[in-house]
Order: sequence, then C-alpha cells, then structure tokens
Amino acid sequence: MALLAIVWLGLVWSPMVFASSAANGTLGEWYWAVDLCASLAAQSVVGVVVVLFSVAALRRRVCAGVVGCVLVGLLALPLSEPRLASAPGDAEAVRLLVYNSHTQSNDVELKNALLSGAGVDVAVVLEISTGMMRSYIAGRGFRATHGFGMLPRSEWSGCPAILSRFEVEPHESELGRRLRKARRDLWDHLYRIEVVHAPTGSFVLIQAHARSPRRPERWAYGLGQLRQLATIVGEVREITGLPIVVAGDFNSPPTSVRARAFADLSGLVRAKPAYTLSGSFPAAAPSWAALAIDGVYASPGVRVKSWEPIGSAGSDHRAVVIELVID
Repeated sequence: MALLAIVWLGLVWSPMVFASSAANGTLGEWYWAVDLCASLAAQSVVGVVVVLFSVAALRRRVCAGVVGCVLVGLLALPLSEPRLASAPGDAEAVRLLVYNSHTQSNDVELKNALLSGAGVDVAVVLEISTGMMRSYIAGRGFRATHGFGMLPRSEWSGCPAILSRFEVEPHESELGRRLRKARRDLWDHLYRIEVVHAPTGSFVLIQAHARSPRRPERWAYGLGQLRQLATIVGEVREITGLPIVVAGDFNSPPTSVRARAFADLSGLVRAKPAYTLSGSFPAAAPSWAALAIDGVYASPGVRVKSWEPIGSAGSDHRAVVIELVID
C-alpha cells in the first residue's frame, strides 16, 4: 500500500518534470495516461485520507507514516503552479463567465436564464447550439443585454462567442486591423479575440477550447493547440501592450502537463485560487469532486477577486464566474 501511494505521488508530481518537454513539443503520446492520472490529483486526496486512517487503525506505523507523507505531497501540489494574486473584496472587478454550453443540450431559455442570472459583464460561451445562436443573432436572450462581440453570420452549431455589455474594439479600427492575423490564426481553432473596454481598463480577451484528452492523439492535438495559442498570446501582447485574459475550456486542470506547458510558454497565470475546492466538469459530480478544466489565464498583473462554479443548465459543464481586477 505504501509503495502504491509513493508511485501515485510520483505520477501527480511528474508534470513539473515534463512541462518543459511538453512546451517545446518533444513530449510523446506515451505521457497521455500519466497526465490523466496527474489531472486527478485533487480528487485522489480523499482516497489517500481513507487509506491513511485505515493503515493507522491497523497500527501499521511505518505504512501510515509513508502514506501521511504522500498526503502532504498531494496537499502541497497546488502551490507548485503560480496563481493570480488575490484582490480585496471592495475592489472594482470585471465579472467574467466561462461556459461550455454543450451543443446537444438545447434548452435555450434555461441557458439564457443561467447567463442572465449570473450578473456578469462578459461571457465566453462555447459549443453554442443552433437554437441558442439563432436567438443571439436575432438579438434575443442574453444577447439583448450583452450586445458587443462578433457573432457568425449563420446559426451553425458549435460556434463559440464572446458576449459583452462593455464596448469592444471595432475590428476595422487601427488596432483591429493590426490584430487581423492573430484573429485569423485563432479562428483556425475556432477561437475568438476581442479587445474589451471595461470601466477599470481595457484588456484583450481570447476565447480558447483545447481538444479533450479522451485518447492519446486527442491529448497530443490539444497540447499542440495550447502551444500555438501561447505563441499568439505573445504576438498579441506585443501588438496591444494590454493585459491579456484567456478564458475557456482547457480540458486540463492547472497542475496537468498541458496546463503547465501553456502557462510557461504564454507567461500567463491561472486564476483559480490554489485551495478553492471546486470544479466545473462533470456537472453531475459534486463541485468539490469535479475537475477545474474551465477557467481563466491572465497576465500576472491581473488579480482575482473570486472564482465560483454555478449551474449547468443541462450541459455537462458547470459555468464558472470569475471576478478579475484589471487596472
């Protein structure tokens, strides 16, 4: 039992060792299964606690000591990845919602009620169904109050959108034209970009959605997407000089190798506080047991005031509301 616990600890800490290989593109698909294990580090704490009490009850002191050390290692893992600094409760913040709405879940009214009830300033919505997109193009539902942000010309299923109640930079402006190449490169992956003019300061918002790691080749493709995205983040930073926020479904919790590689390459920092015990996927699981794969990375100067999963409105992902202080 002690040996298994040590092996598990090695697996969940291994992304720190292999993050540089993932960042430079030399990490092979063989690491896929290891990264899936590493993604379950937070969820495994409960199991390790149960094992610790079991071996302690059997008075196996050496085994209990080893398992106790493994537990400490698991609890220390969140500190191994930088997180955004926290902001005081009275700081003026931008309320940002990230929601993978799931194309096969088409209760438009329920989803619009979720979005409207969240009281957010900007929403990044992924996998929008045909009916939901039809309502947005017509200016109904959540779009009626959040009228800024480019929408597609047709109501095709699966398209993402950035919906803002704050004005966004016109695509035909000087800055918009300078971002044209980045916009095209992002759209190759169905990602969007807007420059949002919030009252506390303007910032660049990029929507992202990395391929899910259900199979080794999908895991590798998603890693490639995040590496390309990190390169584009660098280009956008040079063009705009503004704080950058990347929001979406990363299909990787903060301590996985894909997430670490993206953070290292992009220079951005994950917003989720290290010891906030909640996640967004799957929505059917209790929040404390869910994976934190949806969320935000931002420039180091951005601060986070709160990070909170809310309802799912029929999706297999909970929406997440993040309050960011951008000044």
